Amino acid sequence: MSTFATAFYAVSAPVLDISLLNVLQIALAMVAIGAFALLFKPLLVGIARAMVLVVRPKLSRDERLAQQELKFRQRA
Repeated sequence: MSTFATAFYAVSAPVLDISLLNVLQIALAMVAIGAFALLFKPLLVGIARAMVLVVRPKLSRDERLAQQELKFRQRA
């Protein structure tokens, strides 16, 4: 048990040096980031969808019809 206690203290000692103010700052920053994400979720989702369209654009109607016809011909 003594070895475990010593090892636990050695591992947790750097964590114990953090002041309460730093912990509060980190918690406040996490809450602010969460609130920002919640508030601007529609905007962020729209930006993400636009980025996907830039990487992989949708096919036009004619291209989709041609692709469908090609698949149909390959089956027959």
